[in-house]
Amino acid sequence: MKKGVGTSERSYLFNPVAARELVETYGLEENGYPKIVLETYPGPGVLTRALLALPRTTLKKLIVCEYGRGFHPDLEALAAADDRVHLVKEGAYYWTVYHELEEQGHFADLPRLDFNDGIHPNFRMVGHLPLNVLAAQWLSQILRAIADRAWMYAYGRVPIHLLIPEPQWQRVSAPPMSKDRCKLSIIAQANADFNLTLPQDYLKPYNSFFYPRGHDVTTKKLKDTAVGNNMMAVNFVPKIDPIIKSADSDEWDFLTRQLFVNKTLSLEKSISYLAPGASILLEHVTDPKLPLEAQIPIKTPIRGLTVEQWRSLANAFSKWPFKPDNIKALTNDEWKEIKVERK
Repeated sequence: MKKGVGTSERSYLFNPVAARELVETYGLEENGYPKIVLETYPGPGVLTRALLALPRTTLKKLIVCEYGRGFHPDLEALAAADDRVHLVKEGAYYWTVYHELEEQGHFADLPRLDFNDGIHPNFRMVGHLPLNVLAAQWLSQILRAIADRAWMYAYGRVPIHLLIPEPQWQRVSAPPMSKDRCKLSIIAQANADFNLTLPQDYLKPYNSFFYPRGHDVTTKKLKDTAVGNNMMAVNFVPKIDPIIKSADSDEWDFLTRQLFVNKTLSLEKSISYLAPGASILLEHVTDPKLPLEAQIPIKTPIRGLTVEQWRSLANAFSKWPFKPDNIKALTNDEWKEIKVERK
């Protein structure tokens, strides 16, 4: 495997047996509809080859997004050998890529479905999550986009099958009071159903399945972005009725961003970080008329709040006439204009 631009801060599957078993967990053949699959960060294409082993009646088109020039020769060879492969020499966290794919007609055959219509029968996203900070932000934005029906979710409930570093999985799945609970935990648990598609220890030890080789996590504690962190196979499916609604996504984004800065503090002590006078919100979230699961004891640490309690807080904040004016997050169209510096 060649080293080159785009190989840093990356882990990619090299075990073909594991790749085939991973593809089986995607369930691409279950409903009998041919699929368009968007693959992100394939590296040298081991998972890509396992996908291409599927019949054309199952895999109609494979759009491969890879910005690392060192991987392009291998992927170009796959594209030359199989006309289902369409190589896009960009990274998936460049939001302009999704818009460009639409403009190029790659999704022209896909029906746009309502979330009530079930899981999208023709569209999937798969791939590896890189190890850098931008990739973690990308995962958060992908899950946040469910509320806005943005990007691939404009087509409906599109499942995403990702290989993610174990520290990211711990954050995504962290229950209340866990030290790993964070903004990502809340966004993921409010908007998606998710599960491990392979047993947690299946892809361990790291060096038996992934490249480049890394340190043994059983003998040395690694940074979250270090090569050598074990990888988890995770399936994300948008909820039929996401808890975060499009009209309220800005409030959720602002609340989680502001309050998780001090996640060990109680809500009573943290609420002032929202804005002057925000303590008035405590009266609303402790209202005994609320359902019991929505009431928030004010001594509860921020990391101890359940998703239902976050919904209660977001509802109160949304109705507060003195909430700050500068909470609005970027729209989907604005994200298209973002330019992220390439490596």
